[in-house]
Amino acid sequence: MGFLKKSASPNGKSSVWLRIAIPTVVSLLLFSFVLFFVQMPAVEEAMLSQKKASLKHMTQVAISLLDHIRTQEKDGLITAEEARKKGTDILQSLRFGPDNKDYFWVMDYSPRMIMHPYRPEMNGKELTDYVDLQGKHLFREMANATETTGEGFVNYYWQWKDKPGTIAPKLSFVKKYDPWQWIIGTGLYLDDVEAEVATQNRQLIMMTIGIFGILLLLSIYSIVQSREAGKKLQESENLFKGVFNNSFQLIGVLSSEGVLLKANRTALNVVGLSEDDIIGSYCWDAPWWNYSSDVQAHMKEMVKKASHGEACRDTAIHLDTDGNTLTIDLSVKPVLGVNGKVNFIILEGRDISALKEAEKQLAISEAMFRGVFDQSLHFMGVISADGNLIEVNKAALNIISSSGAGVIGKPFWEGPWWQNSKDLIPMVKDAVKRAAEGQTIRRQAITHPSPSGFIYVDFSLHPAFGPDGKLLFLIAEGRDITELKMVQDQLKSLNEELEVKVEERTKELSDSVNRLESAQNQLIQSEKMAALGDLVAGVAHEINTPIGISVTSISYMEEKLREIVEKVKNGELRKSDLDKFIAIAVEATKSSMLNLHRAAELIGNFKQVAVDQTSGQKRKINLHEYLDEILLSLRSKYKRTQHKITITCPDDLFLDTWPGAFMQIFSNLIINSLLHGFDGVEAGNIVIRAEVNDENLVLHYSDDGNGMAEENVSKIFEPFFTTRRGSGGTGLGMNIVYSLVTSRLGGSISCTSGPGQGTAFIIKLPLNIIEV
Repeated sequence: MGFLKKSASPNGKSSVWLRIAIPTVVSLLLFSFVLFFVQMPAVEEAMLSQKKASLKHMTQVAISLLDHIRTQEKDGLITAEEARKKGTDILQSLRFGPDNKDYFWVMDYSPRMIMHPYRPEMNGKELTDYVDLQGKHLFREMANATETTGEGFVNYYWQWKDKPGTIAPKLSFVKKYDPWQWIIGTGLYLDDVEAEVATQNRQLIMMTIGIFGILLLLSIYSIVQSREAGKKLQESENLFKGVFNNSFQLIGVLSSEGVLLKANRTALNVVGLSEDDIIGSYCWDAPWWNYSSDVQAHMKEMVKKASHGEACRDTAIHLDTDGNTLTIDLSVKPVLGVNGKVNFIILEGRDISALKEAEKQLAISEAMFRGVFDQSLHFMGVISADGNLIEVNKAALNIISSSGAGVIGKPFWEGPWWQNSKDLIPMVKDAVKRAAEGQTIRRQAITHPSPSGFIYVDFSLHPAFGPDGKLLFLIAEGRDITELKMVQDQLKSLNEELEVKVEERTKELSDSVNRLESAQNQLIQSEKMAALGDLVAGVAHEINTPIGISVTSISYMEEKLREIVEKVKNGELRKSDLDKFIAIAVEATKSSMLNLHRAAELIGNFKQVAVDQTSGQKRKINLHEYLDEILLSLRSKYKRTQHKITITCPDDLFLDTWPGAFMQIFSNLIINSLLHGFDGVEAGNIVIRAEVNDENLVLHYSDDGNGMAEENVSKIFEPFFTTRRGSGGTGLGMNIVYSLVTSRLGGSISCTSGPGQGTAFIIKLPLNIIEV
């Protein structure tokens, strides 16, 4: 306070300014002198020394590479000429420096240039009389510089890196390589060094300006610091009050006699009082402890010990305003002054009710774990990360008749469970190692000796990790599977017997399948002949009509002819009778010829279709006309019904294919629709449509009949599947269609249908069987 009062006067302010300003100005002047007259020249000298050392180091690296090649030469791996060629190639490729354009060059003692990466025109030339811009015989000086110590530095003017038109001062380092009579040289451009020095000097100047600014700010800060001290003291007091009152812990400040000087808001809220209600009373008389005289006496004793400089800590019980019991971790700590006496006492309490409850729950959980762990019928153990056994349950101890004292704390693989087998110990040790690395060892069968004989154990080892992902311990678990193993052995024996029986049955079934396939082929052939028989019956029925008409016409004309002959014999023939007979003869002849031609056409179509169906020969057909012929041969099946069949097909679509296959495919599809699809349907429609796309001939066949259930659609192409088993169906028709489409014609067929939605087939055939 005296300092603040003194500084308040004008003279005081002036003296403070001078005491701060004069040392600051002197320091800045001394710093500037050192910077400009000592540090900057030293920077340039140090930079040049550093660059020279770098040149020596880079040259030594290059010579190390040459030594390696020289070793290969001495070992006879390469010739001398190959070694020197390899050395120049390596040095020519090396680049370093800020722009990666600094290089090495090589000359001999003559001096004669052996290799220069940027001046190849100098390679092989004698350089004794070569001079730079200032007339210096630089290569002669380089050779002279290596005479005494084998190395040296030379200043001269030279081409700027890889720019022939630019000349700059350069400092080169040259070093002899005696095995090959070479001088290895590299250098740096002094302009680069000066640029780096200038950059560092600029950085120093900027740092100086920064330091000047900081010193100025510190000076100003020192002047105003006294003014801010009072303000900061107030802020510190406010901060202390904020921390003190908003702490979650119960805090009180006592005098050395135990009088309560201050209590924070958390402590006051517990008893529902204000600070004015309790300040000035003895701590042990405060409402926190007045529910029990024993607690008050204990509190008084703790305060007494603290007043003598001893810190005390204990657990106390508080009752809050709602009557809830709080467990408080209580501490009483003395605060000593400079003289070692107790200035005041800090009373601090932390509510550990939740911690106590957690400890209680943890104890319950541990008891539950211990109960499950020890009562489990499985063999269980807990292993540390380094493989030592921490816990083991009773089931695991019972099989070795041990109490556990001899196995806890020892390596798991040294336990008595594994000692009767030499193979088990390394296996268990390896399993523990892998589990400690985070792997899970699952279900490994182990044979273990026991007092009653051998038992089989299903062994597993699991790593357990904490919330942070670190390994806590390993859990070993074993399950007695002796009975299961016995059952498995019995099953294995039964399986072997069963395999023998299966092989015998398989042979029998194979023979049965061969017989069934033979029967199926016979049935398919019978189905084909039956279809041909239906074709014959249908065509015969169709032929009867035109032939019958022809016979009737000829019979009627024969009768009229007899009448004319009779009248001629009797002389009764009149011109009108002759005219009438001629008219009848013309009409009868015309009708007979027309119907006989129709019959001949039917017979011709039948013959070709029958041949196609039985011979299986490949020939060229018009698809539209052939479909018409198929419908004609089947017309007797539907001509007395109201069913309608529509064909949509290009007239110029020709196929070079097997017509018999088409006959059987569409005959089966149409008869299927008539028998199954139109069962109970008076007027049904069948549509056959053919089209050609870029890759296939696509045939669409559909009817609007009864349709099929989904489960029947998936089985429709299976052999012997039929929904009319009791009505004469064989179940081979659609299987024949599928075989002809996929095998004979090399295509595919699919079916879609639904109850009451009709049935549709799509047949796709490759274009290589057709000609359009």
